[in-house]
Amino acid sequence: MYKKSQASLEFLTTYAWAFLMIAVSIGALYYFGVFDFTKYQPQKCAFPSQFKCTDFSLSTAPNEVKVKLVNNLGEEIEVTSLSITNDANPPILCLSASPEPPFNWEYSTEKDIVFSACSGGGFISDNRVELKISLRYYAINTPSRPIHTINGKINGRVI
Repeated sequence: MYKKSQASLEFLTTYAWAFLMIAVSIGALYYFGVFDFTKYQPQKCAFPSQFKCTDFSLSTAPNEVKVKLVNNLGEEIEVTSLSITNDANPPILCLSASPEPPFNWEYSTEKDIVFSACSGGGFISDNRVELKISLRYYAINTPSRPIHTINGKINGRVI
């Protein structure tokens, strides 16, 4: 009678060891980044249709974020402020933006916006970051000059 219970216990123990080895193997693969699919996602720059993002770069050599935008509003504007942030703790901090606001921006022209001296916010080489860029502007030819805010996102790998 005890022989049957010993055989079933050995059977279950063998499967428990096999299950434990599979769990440890999957845990090790996850730890070493085999299942990290964010490195396979494309880098993207998303802004509303008023400002087309044509190119961007994130680099730690000069610690800067570069964004190339095109004014598609149909009129000349004046940009009153530029800011960059993200959801990291602490968030990214860039000490200066070029061109320095306020500046005029003609319709259908490109501007290279550069945030320099960036630190924090996961801005580390070979890391993926998601940055939020906020741009405040008003149309120069509009009499009341209401200020508008446009928010865009950059999701890419820091080089």
